[in-house]
Amino acid sequence: MLRVLEPGDYFGKNIPRHSGAGLSIVETDFATDLVIPRHEHVNAFFCFVLGGRATRAWPGRTGDEAPMSLTFFPAALPHENCWHGPGGHVLHVEFASSWLERLGGRANLLLDPGDFPGGAPLSLMRRLVYECREPDAATPLAVEGLVLEFLAACQRTDMRRSAYAHVLPSPSVTPVGAQGVTASRMVGGARTRRWLDRAEALLRERCCEPLSLEAIAADCNVSADHLARAFRKHFGCTVGEYVRQLRLDVASRLLLDVDRPLAQIAETTGFADQSHFTRVFRRQFGVTPGAYRALQAQGRFRSNS
Repeated sequence: MLRVLEPGDYFGKNIPRHSGAGLSIVETDFATDLVIPRHEHVNAFFCFVLGGRATRAWPGRTGDEAPMSLTFFPAALPHENCWHGPGGHVLHVEFASSWLERLGGRANLLLDPGDFPGGAPLSLMRRLVYECREPDAATPLAVEGLVLEFLAACQRTDMRRSAYAHVLPSPSVTPVGAQGVTASRMVGGARTRRWLDRAEALLRERCCEPLSLEAIAADCNVSADHLARAFRKHFGCTVGEYVRQLRLDVASRLLLDVDRPLAQIAETTGFADQSHFTRVFRRQFGVTPGAYRALQAQGRFRSNS
């Protein structure tokens, strides 16, 4: 009998990393020489292999057993998996139907199973792993932006693979140079510059408040995925990373008030708590907030960022 796995259910030990608005991210450890029988999942998901060696097999012309590095499994797709040797460790990025409906049919790649063995999708997925493992108050916004940018990269990779299939020696080879032209045109117009200015002004004004990518995009009259791509191309970072830096800038100014408690500064600037604030601040400036305050009082601190 075919087993149907509910949301967040995998054949291993799960470590939740992120959950919200129909998007969930889980790290999973799989046992040694694990053979996973034929099954399907209620939700669609990506499987990103962080360690170990695994293969997948599903019905259809391209369903022969093949190695996994980054693989997409649509909802209700019967498939089998096998972990060879010492087992494995993966990141699962799972989409509820409510989250997919937000895309409005723009991500056709989510209709069919597929493998993404290299290129921008893997790079963005690695950034997502880091973001989820080192969370702070800006992480939900950063995760949302990274996932949308990741899906756009997968879509482009999938489109190029189809367009160049008749000339490339292997379907896994990606032509070089196609992405930059499209992206540069996308952010080059005066209209785009105007709504990007509007988005930046909104972020600066409300950086310490909880913000969603959907709300920012709606204020600018663009879609969330378009905002995520254009913002990163123009500013060189994701919306979440930009917000985090703005919060750190505000926090560094508040630290000049020696009577203001660190926990209060953390709360005021939108961090989850003082420990999150301390960890993120030290990663950016190389010192704790308390040490930064003391060095500022002595006139000795110089930031290299």
